[in-house]
Amino acid sequence: MIDWIIGALVVAGGLFGSGKKRSQPSTYSVPRVDADESRRQAEKDWRSGWEHNIDRSRWIPQSAAHRIIEANPLPGSVPFFIDASTRRSAKLRELLAEFATHNQSHLAAQKAKLRHFFDTVEKAPLTDEQAEACICMDDAVLVVAAAGSGKTSTMVAKTGYVLHEGLATPDQILLLAFNRATADEVGERIAEQLRDVPDVDQVRSNTFHAFGMDVIGNATGKRPSLAPWVEPDNAGADIREVSNIIATLSAQDASFKRDWDLFRTIYARDVGRWGQVQEPEHYAQGKRGFLTAKGHVVKSKEERIIADWLFYHGVNYEYEPAYEHDTADEHHRQYFPDFHYPDAGLYHEHFALNEKGEAPKDFKDYLKGVEWKRKIHAAKGTALIETTSHSLKTGAAIFMLERELVSRNVELNFDPKRQSIGLPPVSERDLARSFRVFQQHVKNNGLTHDQLLTALKEQSEDGYAARLRMYLSLYERIAAEWERRVRAGKFIDFEDMLIHAAAHVESGQYKSPYTIILADEFQDSSRARIRLLKALSDSVPAQTHLCVVGDDWQSINRFAGSDITVMTEFEKTFGYSTRLKLNTTFRCPQPLCDVSSEFIQANPVQIAKTVKTTNTLTKTPILAFAFKNKDDIPTNVERQLEEMGRYASQGKLKPLKGKQISIMILGRYRNDRPAALAQWAKRFEDHLKIDYRTVHSSKGLEAEYVFILNVVQGTMGFPSQIQDDPALQLAMPAPDPYPYSEERRLFYVAMTRARKQVRFYTTFGEPSQFLVELAKNGHLKLEPVDGEPLESCPDCGSGVLQLKSGKHRAFYGCSRFPACGYKRNATEQEGGAHRQGMDQSYRIREPVKAGDSCPICGHGVLQRRNGRNGPFLGCSRFPAGCKATSNISSPSDA
Repeated sequence: MIDWIIGALVVAGGLFGSGKKRSQPSTYSVPRVDADESRRQAEKDWRSGWEHNIDRSRWIPQSAAHRIIEANPLPGSVPFFIDASTRRSAKLRELLAEFATHNQSHLAAQKAKLRHFFDTVEKAPLTDEQAEACICMDDAVLVVAAAGSGKTSTMVAKTGYVLHEGLATPDQILLLAFNRATADEVGERIAEQLRDVPDVDQVRSNTFHAFGMDVIGNATGKRPSLAPWVEPDNAGADIREVSNIIATLSAQDASFKRDWDLFRTIYARDVGRWGQVQEPEHYAQGKRGFLTAKGHVVKSKEERIIADWLFYHGVNYEYEPAYEHDTADEHHRQYFPDFHYPDAGLYHEHFALNEKGEAPKDFKDYLKGVEWKRKIHAAKGTALIETTSHSLKTGAAIFMLERELVSRNVELNFDPKRQSIGLPPVSERDLARSFRVFQQHVKNNGLTHDQLLTALKEQSEDGYAARLRMYLSLYERIAAEWERRVRAGKFIDFEDMLIHAAAHVESGQYKSPYTIILADEFQDSSRARIRLLKALSDSVPAQTHLCVVGDDWQSINRFAGSDITVMTEFEKTFGYSTRLKLNTTFRCPQPLCDVSSEFIQANPVQIAKTVKTTNTLTKTPILAFAFKNKDDIPTNVERQLEEMGRYASQGKLKPLKGKQISIMILGRYRNDRPAALAQWAKRFEDHLKIDYRTVHSSKGLEAEYVFILNVVQGTMGFPSQIQDDPALQLAMPAPDPYPYSEERRLFYVAMTRARKQVRFYTTFGEPSQFLVELAKNGHLKLEPVDGEPLESCPDCGSGVLQLKSGKHRAFYGCSRFPACGYKRNATEQEGGAHRQGMDQSYRIREPVKAGDSCPICGHGVLQRRNGRNGPFLGCSRFPAGCKATSNISSPSDA
């Protein structure tokens, strides 16, 4: 081909030459060029420039190909029309493919050659996946590991492999862990398993923060002191410090105090994004919606903001009163305006309209209703003010409302201590925690004031801009005082330990001796940890190997600053990276692996993997028990422990090791801990080892049996419906959009602690939507201990059907009412049985007050009654129709 091109050029030169008279043909002829030989020689010469730097007895990292291309001019003898960039890309792909082929051969050879090493380096032989993770020495390796797949064993074995093969000396190896317990465990196992390796004690195993502290000391010559309120052993002290800062600023600065009190009482709860479906949070007096400070149930969170502003400013208002004129006709019912201010002779409508005057798409004929209301007021001559979703979120709505009320001589008296009748303000401690978490995200992500303002502008497009401005303004004053206190004491805080350490490594002030860097629990890494890891891996060019091990399915520490995208987007952060998987678990039975894997992968963001197990147990791995009330759960757990203890004493139930069967009791919250736990542990200690953990603290642990308590639906349920403040998103990456994504991962963690069986304990009135999902997918049956089997709601799929009494007949309704209004008529036989059941007393568990509709029969009204033990609320249909009762929680009822 090259001969043809040269010949063509010669001819072209003759045809399109200078235009002078052509001379007679010469007898000179162009010699043929041996193009293939020329290319081969050029390739050989090019390779001789770098081949001596490549050790083909070892793994060749991807970066080697890139360095070769960058440092060595490409061989000649290529067509002139191929540009340099295309040539480099083609040659790079060629080298990467060549090295990949070499690495596959090297991998197979190493596994065969070092089989004895891989079988003995840890207590149990390594799987092929673990061995491959040890051998792979690409520049950056992410090992995605299933629960119970031997992550720590892999780190210990990789350390042993590096030392065995002479890839580094002990003092060049650094292992970093998320917490002290893991760092200590890894260090101890390396010392034990690799005890025959000279100087193995020089392998360093630290937490990120302890290592960061040493880096700062090394770089500056002075080890800093940690602020006492962020010491790891002083739990909750940082929140108390923020609370103290708020109290101090409130006492010293009247402007801060007013801003704080306004935010705390009125704006602490967000309103959500415009057009977003909002599930009602409260049901009272036949209304579904959102409870206000005054005790009204309003239709939207936006209306709640307005109502609470009115309440705390002492404004006399009515919510949805009948309009003073009769408006009912053949097309319209009687008109009920949103708000009425009797002292001002003023009506107020709050419309769900955006800045363009548009209603949400699902609001059918909404704009017609808006126009009708405007015409009614115009025709009747009544004063009306309007606010919209857009004006509320920009802050203009409240400003206009205040102006209109003042102009009509309504006195505004803001009193943050005014006692709420309905929904109380968010607690100061919860808000202090929110600001502390926000600070952690700001510092971990290295965000500046300008970057926060940019994020504020972006989120203000469809978020609550006025509230976000208030939040950020309060935060910056709180953060300034925090930093002042840190400087005054010559301290650093927890975030500074990582930020300053990374800066010293990046600047070269700290010279890293480490060429092998391993990190565990990578899924819990914050951006500050990532920055430190990247600085270390980039600090020794062409020599450093980074290997991180983690499981994105177990990323459950977002509240502490962890970011799941460090795993899902690993390749964007670390160049020349490779992703491996540990799909084999040594813990859970296969049926439990299958169920838990399907459950977690319902979220498409999670990295896909197929988990297999070495556990051969096949007996029922998942059980669920439902009870009438949560209070019944401990009694039944104790009954099951008695039964297990009896079977163990008879030899029918045997421990996997030792003399005791291990039972881990888990709760979503600390207060889920059974009151009788210590008694159980003592009573059954001959055969059962009983321990309680929150699900968060159980990660990394295992037991033969796992009992998960109070798996119910609700604010303090599982999934927890305590939502993070949307303002946190100003300092965080884009959130995982899948509903309850972190709670789903937490539920997965709970399930995968079990070596034999996991048991869920719930109520048949409020089973967790996660349990309903498992039941709906055929993975378990919700078998009530004292009731009928449960049927999942065919409408929402998250609740279960409950038999209730209606005005005319019995019906099945969703347990998630009022969030889900599904109903199905019951048969005459079912209705009769239900009416008989109504003869039994029933304690109402949800918050109610006098005048509310009875949530049990759905027909009566709750009334104050006097009993032997004091006043209580009872259904008006007592005694013939319904015996529902409730404790009194409202002062007005008492």
